[in-house]
Amino acid sequence: MIVLLTACKTPPGIDGQGGDIIQPGAYNVKFIALDRSITDPAMDRRTYYKVFIDKVESGRTTTGLESQEKSFETTLSSNRHLLMVEKWILDEKKGQYIKLNNIEQPKPNYIYFSASANRIITIVMETDSEGKARFIVDFGN
Repeated sequence: MIVLLTACKTPPGIDGQGGDIIQPGAYNVKFIALDRSITDPAMDRRTYYKVFIDKVESGRTTTGLESQEKSFETTLSSNRHLLMVEKWILDEKKGQYIKLNNIEQPKPNYIYFSASANRIITIVMETDSEGKARFIVDFGN
């Protein structure tokens, strides 16, 4: 007697247009922030960003120097969304992170985008020396 056992597994989703494969439970939105204008190590502060999706605090990026990539990953429904960020820096005298004042926050500090349940969207925010932010959105391959 031969017994065959099979198990059901949810197959990964894929976009019909060749988007990146999404495994069940994986993120479909990745946010990356960095400052490309830092050239002096003395000016390269430790920082992170609080991330708000649709005006609700959703988490924060990893912590790193301003010149390094800091990232945040989440899973969103297929819809149009608003992503907003707040920059927080380490106050070395106080030994704690403080919110950068509004005048020094990246401008703009938000972007509207459309998420898809089966495609990974990467949003990169690059900030220059004047605090001007530029968003680059990659909708996958």
